[in-house]
Amino acid sequence: MSWLTENPWPLLLMLAGTALVALILGVPKGRSVAIICVLAAVGLYLIEMSIVTPAEEVEAKLQTMLEAFQERNQDAIDRAIADESPKLRESAAQGLELVTLTNDFHIKDLEVTLRSDGVTADAHLRANGTLIVNQGDAAARVFTRWQTVWKYSGGDWKLIEVKRLDPVSSQEIGILDAR
Repeated sequence: MSWLTENPWPLLLMLAGTALVALILGVPKGRSVAIICVLAAVGLYLIEMSIVTPAEEVEAKLQTMLEAFQERNQDAIDRAIADESPKLRESAAQGLELVTLTNDFHIKDLEVTLRSDGVTADAHLRANGTLIVNQGDAAARVFTRWQTVWKYSGGDWKLIEVKRLDPVSSQEIGILDAR
């Protein structure tokens, strides 16, 4: 059922299309079929909105972390990083010292995969936008790719590992490298 809760739109569109065709054809039971399809689509949409999958939770944590970087909120960033990964907290603090992310910086092409253990998730993403180098106030448009690992513990998803990837070659590069 995860395909349904991850992306209900194909089924919603099929139900809406069926309702529309039933109305257009004007068959005797067409109106009843259309009403049933519309009610099923509304029910499916409400169910989908009420179910939050682990992948959606990780997506939300990534967005929250991006906003914390944009707001330069070290405490919020530290709360998103697992206690078992203190070097990530240090890297985040160093990153905040080096650059400021503007509000146009955003996450793109996010793919979250839950591992078979059910408590670990891999998130591969691109993050693009403008950043300002703090030492010189120079603005630059950057394109980045990241591979992150999240672990569910204590009722929340926490970041445990980060790899920065070259946007073209996918080779790992340093998190704070100038590229």
